[in-house]
Amino acid sequence: MKKKNLIIASAVGLASLLLSLFILYTPVPSNDAGGFSAVKAASYISELSRDPHALSDAEAHEAVHDYLKSQLETFVGAGNVQEMNYTAAEVGPDCDYPISNLLATIPGTSDTGVLLVAHYDSRGYIGRAGELGRSYGAADDGYGIATLLEIARLYGSRTLSNSIYILMTDGEEVGLYGARMAARETALMAKIGFVINVEARGVQGAAYMFETSTKNQKVIDFYKNAQMPVSYSLATAVYTVMPNMTDFTEFLAIGKQGINFAVLDGLYYYHTPMDNYTNINLSSIQHYGEQIVPLIEEFATHTQYADINYFVGTQNQVFFNLLPGVFVAYTETLAITMNIILIVLFIGLIVFIVLKKQVRPLQILLQFGILLGAIVVAVLVGLYASKLIAFLGRVPWSVTYVRMQGTELPTLLIMLAAVVGFGFLVKKFLKTREDKIAMMLAGIGLNLILATATGFILSGASFLFFIPALVGLVSLLLDEFVKNKIVKHVAFSQNIFWNILIIVPLLFSLFLALTVGGLLALLLILTLFISIMVPSVFLQLEI
Repeated sequence: MKKKNLIIASAVGLASLLLSLFILYTPVPSNDAGGFSAVKAASYISELSRDPHALSDAEAHEAVHDYLKSQLETFVGAGNVQEMNYTAAEVGPDCDYPISNLLATIPGTSDTGVLLVAHYDSRGYIGRAGELGRSYGAADDGYGIATLLEIARLYGSRTLSNSIYILMTDGEEVGLYGARMAARETALMAKIGFVINVEARGVQGAAYMFETSTKNQKVIDFYKNAQMPVSYSLATAVYTVMPNMTDFTEFLAIGKQGINFAVLDGLYYYHTPMDNYTNINLSSIQHYGEQIVPLIEEFATHTQYADINYFVGTQNQVFFNLLPGVFVAYTETLAITMNIILIVLFIGLIVFIVLKKQVRPLQILLQFGILLGAIVVAVLVGLYASKLIAFLGRVPWSVTYVRMQGTELPTLLIMLAAVVGFGFLVKKFLKTREDKIAMMLAGIGLNLILATATGFILSGASFLFFIPALVGLVSLLLDEFVKNKIVKHVAFSQNIFWNILIIVPLLFSLFLALTVGGLLALLLILTLFISIMVPSVFLQLEI
């Protein structure tokens, strides 16, 4: 019977794992002139990435500027393209060069419009640790510029309800100068109802919507119009407390609503000569278009967005990808409400099984202590393993930034070892069914505590703890109150299924964002998930 149960659990786990791999799937590149075409976008990138074109590369920088101006004039008409020029003195004492933005307007019946932003300078004057200054800017921010040019091509001659403003900024890499000055253009900003910034931190993989304005309730409702959306509110929540900045930062500072996109995979290419045309990824470029073009279509053709304050919300939303193409979003108020309901059910279950003498309170407390110990060990292993990897690679270590190739396999092996190690802990020391249930209750309890705390402090992160607590509690409730073995298998199988489906793409995304330096955070999150999932597997084997 255990062998049969093992086959069932393994099949569910494998199916969930395979399905999870498609959540970050990127589309086949298109060459269709009637829609967004990554192939056409690549032709723009080939021109603007011929040479490094930082502000300090005067000749190449001017050539890119002139090429972009010419392309915009072709797509939207010369009369709708303007240069926004500023002297270094106008920008500020920290600026050493004049700044020249390009603004293209596709007028609608209403002057209220969406502002598309990308920067055309390729790199700052010097590199950070592990970086080189001579980036060709093919991805950063060729992907953004090419996306804007494709939208200009698609919409330049259309009759629209609301306007589209296309802003190509200068000097982003050295101080967000172009965006800073554009944000001071009060006449222009008075027309902007929504901002979409297009960036790149890597060269391949999914284009993540990784940042939003605050009180993003209406912003996320709008983002649901995107095709193949990829976003986690955990990323947007964490980004608000990190020091990273893009052009989007300047528009947030003046109270604008909007969203920010970037690819993350391939950080090793970032701000180096390897950020060149030969390393671009057409599928990733197409993914930008698949998400952004439907948003432009929605905004430009519906009159309700003519209200400049349409996107001003009252609260944030919690959101994440659940299945390929399935994007879940709900308000932080609902998140807190669901947490409270789950806490009530959790306490009720504990009281019930304690009164029936199935599990003793001290067993739960003991397993809670063991879980906390496992988390401490996981964090320490993650910390020192990542430092060792950085040491062996002879690169500086940071919890959010380790520029090093080949860290994917050791990171994966360490995380798999954590799962196997936790499984060994459960098999070796949790001898009885009651011990396994107590460990699940400890895991559910800790996740509920974190879900509730983040629900009030950092709501976007709450789903990370709510989902494993929810599916774990469902498993135990059905196991307790339903005697049918098939239902019990379904109960424990859904725990495996949903946990793997959530954790695999999320951990991969966090790895791309944090690099191997964030291994301590990855192992912390993984331990919280497997504290519920692994005991559940062993309980299923005993059915």
